[in-house]
Amino acid sequence: NPTRKLSNHEVELKNKDKEISILKKELQEQKGMNWVLGEVIKVSASLDSFEGLMEIITDMLMGVMGLDTCSIWMKSKEDFMFYSRSIYNSNVFVSQRSNDLPDYLLRLKDTAVFDFQGRAHKFLQGSNVKSVLLVPLNDFKNARRIGLIVAEQNSENYFTKSKIDFFDTLAIQISIAGENSKLFEKVSELSNKDVLTNCYNRKYLNKLMLNMNSSNANYSLAVFDLDNFKKVNDTFGHTKGDELLVAISDLAMEFATKYCGEVIRYGGDEFIVILFEKLEIAVEVLDDFRKSVMVLPIITEMNIPVTVTIGVASYPETVTNMPDIFAIADGALLEAKANGKNRVNVGYALHEHKEQ
Repeated sequence: NPTRKLSNHEVELKNKDKEISILKKELQEQKGMNWVLGEVIKVSASLDSFEGLMEIITDMLMGVMGLDTCSIWMKSKEDFMFYSRSIYNSNVFVSQRSNDLPDYLLRLKDTAVFDFQGRAHKFLQGSNVKSVLLVPLNDFKNARRIGLIVAEQNSENYFTKSKIDFFDTLAIQISIAGENSKLFEKVSELSNKDVLTNCYNRKYLNKLMLNMNSSNANYSLAVFDLDNFKKVNDTFGHTKGDELLVAISDLAMEFATKYCGEVIRYGGDEFIVILFEKLEIAVEVLDDFRKSVMVLPIITEMNIPVTVTIGVASYPETVTNMPDIFAIADGALLEAKANGKNRVNVGYALHEHKEQ
């Protein structure tokens, strides 16, 4: 009889099946969470980039935890670095500066489900969010808050106790890995810096040249050295010569950083300036730098006509093969030195030239 009532035994069996199904689901979930923790520990030991670590962690959390959005906010001097993936952005990894995280969230004592009461918040990515978990990140050594994980999901009551416990453990690992990664980055940065001038060194240039490719648009590279530098060393000694190198490299970095550029000490009194600008703008910046060198107080006080001669090449305007850009710029420098010094000379792959 299809309408007959289930026996107590049958009801009990059905309930047991439900319990087993729930336990199996929880077991799979627990296995997934343990796997994530293990992978985070492994990649933390092998990655030398904090951004790379965030890219992998957000990817794993999206996949294993079934999140709609995973955002990690790390406090910097004036704002936050924001690392995120979201189904609302096709799971593309985003890394950028932001000040959209309210300060009061950093005062959160413990991991907690956020009662956002259906209101829109700039720091949330989703448009149909039902559950939000906020997970504090701490610098345990200095007892200070360094960031926050924001996990979003479009199911109600998604963040169970086991998930919250998992995120608590994950936060400890991310905090430790983050501090270790930043320390490694500082050490790595120091190894790429010239001790005297604080410019990047030749070792850094070699890495840079290996990573150059045709995807770099509006890429200009200049090589310059100091005219009459030997006379400074001969007249005032090497200490004064070092002071002059520092003053000129500081000036070069001041010009370069306005255009997100970099300065590299190639050796002795020879430097490289990289600007992510078209040739016309690069030449204008370099010529302004050249003129500014001549009126540096340290030079006017010595009464020695120290100037800079500059060779520059630009991809794709004067160089069509990116790896040739340094050689073309260096050749333009030598040509300018032979033609009277204290000038900017543009190098062309086809041996044309133009002087400023």
